[in-house]
Amino acid sequence: MKICLEGWSKINHSFSISCVNKLLEFIKLPLDLKFKETSYANNLWNYSNNFHGFSEKNIKKILSIKPPEKNEFFDIIYRISYPFNFQKSNSKKLFVFATSEFQNINDMFINEIPGNFSYRDDLKIITPSKWSRLGFIESGFKSNQIKIVPLGVDCDIFYPISSERKNEIRKKLKLKKEDFIISNVGNMSSNKGIDYLIVAFAILKKRYKHLKLILKDQSNLYGISGRDIFLKTKKGINGHLLDEDVVNDIIFLSKNMTISILNDLYNISDCYVSPYRAEGFNLGPLEAAATGTPIIVTEGGSTDDYFNEDSGLQIKSKFINSNNRKYLEPSIESLVENTSLIIQNPRKYGNEKSIKFIRDNFSWKKTVEKIYNIFDKNL
Repeated sequence: MKICLEGWSKINHSFSISCVNKLLEFIKLPLDLKFKETSYANNLWNYSNNFHGFSEKNIKKILSIKPPEKNEFFDIIYRISYPFNFQKSNSKKLFVFATSEFQNINDMFINEIPGNFSYRDDLKIITPSKWSRLGFIESGFKSNQIKIVPLGVDCDIFYPISSERKNEIRKKLKLKKEDFIISNVGNMSSNKGIDYLIVAFAILKKRYKHLKLILKDQSNLYGISGRDIFLKTKKGINGHLLDEDVVNDIIFLSKNMTISILNDLYNISDCYVSPYRAEGFNLGPLEAAATGTPIIVTEGGSTDDYFNEDSGLQIKSKFINSNNRKYLEPSIESLVENTSLIIQNPRKYGNEKSIKFIRDNFSWKKTVEKIYNIFDKNL
């Protein structure tokens, strides 16, 4: 089978992380593989400022994959980039990795309107969750054009570290042994629900003085920092809760970090909280759970596809359909209650059963095997 993967492999965007991890598994399979680096959605993004954090060893593996020759024809072309590009490819079949956070893909593609692609037998969409799949169906794609394949975790990168190592990292961040650490990693855009997390933290801080919050943003990629969300939330109806004690116990991290350091951050967290409104998949909680850290995620969205009761708790939510955008409104009360439960029972979740569940079902190896089987069946 001749396959060409087109996408991003050098920056810390979620599509680039997905692309790199898939390439690292594809090169292990018996196929003729080529890789074409495509243009970024933002001209300011670059390898120097937006480094993805992968090891030198894995970077060399990606660089060893040859690019396609001019006019070379393939059995499959698989695109992982944004905006979505459904243009005809130089292949028998075209697969496009795409997500639909708000179940609406208007203005998220390069050419034409989505419904115009529903007649094409050569085109298939690979999306990572049931929630995301609905957005493509409602935009005009046929159900048989859309394949659900979840994202994965490399459990050789994201794994539990020793207590000694955890204590060492905590000391560097000036955290005390008794501090209970809540964390969240990623883009701080509105769909992530960081404003809910900040308000819940402020409420919980009144009860638990040893509580700390770490917000690791991607401001170098998206231009939105954790501090920006804090200041915006402070101007809202719950702003009175965000006093000096609250802000003093929030650690804002913005600098790029390697994936190894990200693993350390997940490990020193006592709970990873993601009260999201809308996500195509939401990889952060899955990576955190792979390290043995308990997670709290919104119920009813994309994380339902991988959430396991051994991993943590779900936040009750209300489904909202407004202005052709569908999302969830997490309950602050449920978020506060669930976080309290984990503070009081820190070892009940994130156990070995949770880690084994992820290793057995959500590795990048499993992800690529599923994609490969889909490719094979469609030729």
